[in-house]
Amino acid sequence: MRSTQVFQKFKKNRAPVFDAFVVFAFGVLSGILVQKYYPVGQLLRTVRVRSEALAQSPVQRAEVPISSVRSGRVMVALVFGQSNSANYGETPYKSRQGVYNFYRGKLYPAQDPLLGAMGDGGSVWTRLGDKLIERKYYDAIVFVPLGVSGTRIARWESDGDLHPVILQAIHDVEAQGLTITHLLWHQGETDAKLKTSRSAYKEMFLAMLSSIRKRGVNAPMYVSVATRCDKHQPDEQIRQAQQELVNSAQGIYEGPDTDKLGLCDRYDGCHFTDEGLEKLAQLWLEKLNPSSQRTVAKQ
Repeated sequence: MRSTQVFQKFKKNRAPVFDAFVVFAFGVLSGILVQKYYPVGQLLRTVRVRSEALAQSPVQRAEVPISSVRSGRVMVALVFGQSNSANYGETPYKSRQGVYNFYRGKLYPAQDPLLGAMGDGGSVWTRLGDKLIERKYYDAIVFVPLGVSGTRIARWESDGDLHPVILQAIHDVEAQGLTITHLLWHQGETDAKLKTSRSAYKEMFLAMLSSIRKRGVNAPMYVSVATRCDKHQPDEQIRQAQQELVNSAQGIYEGPDTDKLGLCDRYDGCHFTDEGLEKLAQLWLEKLNPSSQRTVAKQ
């Protein structure tokens, strides 16, 4: 009698049990399809990149008094854009004396990975700083790194989610009695992949720069030509946009043409090898030669 009751009860509840199984199976199948067709890998990479940025801490770095860079010939450069402006080079590098990393109102000796930019590898800036000091162009170099991997220009423009990062960095620098003397921009590889139009790229860049100028930063802006990544050929639309932005009346000058650095200088088809970083630093050095007499933007 008891076994019959159990059977009858199971028979009565069979539909809900079956439905639960169907729901579970659908969930598993959906997960597989999402993994296959939705860019979950990209989301995971984004989480990893943010984790890298959070992992960077000045705790193990000796702070340098801000007063040490308040006099003399001091270059204060805001360096921003995507991964090749950040810490994604093949080998980390530590600058020699006179090159510094400004981060959240404090000053540290410059060593990779630079505080403030994403990635845990090397950068072009530590190497560039040494070259500028060796040439005696400046008494001290201060880099303010903001680079974020994979970013399109829309995220940096005046209404983009990363634009407040620029404004906060400007505020932090000024609050310490320093003046930004250079704006160094390396970005474009992602927009090349997205097929952003020449006109749209220029419009967003100028909106970004206009907002920076309104904050009183009149330093010359140097624009890299940068479209090459993941073994793709250089993109002419973005290249033309970057070249056409150059306008001395607006304080915009040409940076290095990084597309000229080929696959032999990139360990993964996009980011620079140790030798590639040295070549890129040399290209930047040539553009930043003070004898070229770049002027600040006119008001």
